Amino acid sequence: MKLAVTLTLVTLALCCSSASAEICPSFQRVIETLFMDTPSSYEAAMELFSPDQDMREAGAQLKKLVDTLPQKPRESVIKLMEKIAQSSLCN
Repeated sequence: MKLAVTLTLVTLALCCSSASAEICPSFQRVIETLFMDTPSSYEAAMELFSPDQDMREAGAQLKKLVDTLPQKPRESVIKLMEKIAQSSLCN
Protein backbone atom coordinates (compact mmCIF):
# COMPACT_ATOMS: atom_id res chain seq x y z
CA MET A 1 0.00 0.00 0.00
CA LYS A 2 2.84 2.40 0.78
CA LEU A 3 4.13 2.05 -2.79
CA ALA A 4 0.72 2.84 -4.29
CA VAL A 5 0.16 5.84 -2.04
CA THR A 6 3.67 7.13 -2.70
CA LEU A 7 3.20 6.79 -6.45
CA THR A 8 -0.12 8.60 -6.24
CA LEU A 9 1.26 11.49 -4.22
CA VAL A 10 4.29 11.90 -6.50
CA THR A 11 1.99 11.84 -9.52
CA LEU A 12 -0.21 14.51 -8.00
CA ALA A 13 2.80 16.64 -7.16
CA LEU A 14 3.85 16.53 -10.80
CA CYS A 15 0.33 17.29 -12.01
CA CYS A 16 -0.06 20.19 -9.62
CA SER A 17 3.05 22.03 -10.66
CA SER A 18 2.76 25.70 -11.48
CA ALA A 19 3.16 24.82 -15.17
CA SER A 20 -0.10 22.91 -15.19
CA ALA A 21 -3.47 24.48 -14.45
CA GLU A 22 -5.34 21.20 -14.30
CA ILE A 23 -4.84 17.47 -14.44
CA CYS A 24 -4.95 15.91 -17.89
CA PRO A 25 -8.31 14.07 -18.08
CA SER A 26 -6.74 11.05 -19.79
CA PHE A 27 -4.11 10.79 -17.09
CA GLN A 28 -6.77 11.14 -14.40
CA ARG A 29 -8.63 8.25 -16.04
CA VAL A 30 -5.48 6.09 -15.85
CA ILE A 31 -5.19 6.76 -12.12
CA GLU A 32 -8.89 6.10 -11.53
CA THR A 33 -8.74 2.81 -13.41
CA LEU A 34 -5.59 1.89 -11.48
CA PHE A 35 -7.46 2.13 -8.19
CA MET A 36 -11.06 1.35 -9.09
CA ASP A 37 -11.35 -0.70 -12.30
CA THR A 38 -10.31 -3.97 -13.90
CA PRO A 39 -6.78 -4.74 -15.12
CA SER A 40 -7.97 -4.69 -18.74
CA SER A 41 -9.58 -1.26 -18.29
CA TYR A 42 -6.36 0.02 -16.72
CA GLU A 43 -4.28 -1.35 -19.60
CA ALA A 44 -6.64 0.24 -22.14
CA ALA A 45 -6.42 3.61 -20.39
CA MET A 46 -2.60 3.41 -20.39
CA GLU A 47 -2.46 2.55 -24.10
CA LEU A 48 -3.40 6.15 -24.96
CA PHE A 49 0.12 7.08 -23.83
CA SER A 50 1.91 4.40 -25.92
CA PRO A 51 3.94 2.81 -23.11
CA ASP A 52 6.82 0.54 -24.02
CA GLN A 53 6.88 -3.09 -22.85
CA ASP A 54 8.76 -2.33 -19.62
CA MET A 55 6.23 0.36 -18.75
CA ARG A 56 3.32 -2.01 -19.47
CA GLU A 57 4.84 -4.69 -17.24
CA ALA A 58 5.53 -2.21 -14.44
CA GLY A 59 1.96 -0.91 -14.71
CA ALA A 60 0.57 -4.45 -14.57
CA GLN A 61 2.63 -5.18 -11.46
CA LEU A 62 1.44 -1.97 -9.83
CA LYS A 63 -2.18 -2.80 -10.67
CA LYS A 64 -1.76 -6.24 -9.05
CA LEU A 65 -0.44 -4.56 -5.90
CA VAL A 66 -3.24 -2.01 -5.80
CA ASP A 67 -5.84 -4.73 -6.31
CA THR A 68 -4.72 -6.37 -3.06
CA LEU A 69 -5.95 -3.33 -1.13
CA PRO A 70 -9.46 -3.41 0.32
CA GLN A 71 -12.05 -1.25 -1.47
CA LYS A 72 -12.30 1.41 1.26
CA PRO A 73 -8.63 2.46 1.19
CA ARG A 74 -8.72 2.61 -2.62
CA GLU A 75 -11.75 4.89 -2.47
CA SER A 76 -9.98 7.02 0.12
CA VAL A 77 -6.92 7.40 -2.13
CA ILE A 78 -9.17 8.64 -4.97
CA LYS A 79 -10.83 11.12 -2.60
CA LEU A 80 -7.41 12.31 -1.43
CA MET A 81 -6.25 12.81 -5.02
CA GLU A 82 -9.39 14.83 -5.79
CA LYS A 83 -8.90 16.92 -2.66
CA ILE A 84 -5.27 17.62 -3.52
CA ALA A 85 -6.06 18.45 -7.14
CA GLN A 86 -8.75 20.91 -6.06
CA SER A 87 -6.68 22.58 -3.35
CA SER A 88 -5.36 26.10 -3.72
CA LEU A 89 -1.84 24.64 -3.81
CA CYS A 90 -2.61 23.10 -7.22
CA ASN A 91 -4.36 26.09 -8.77
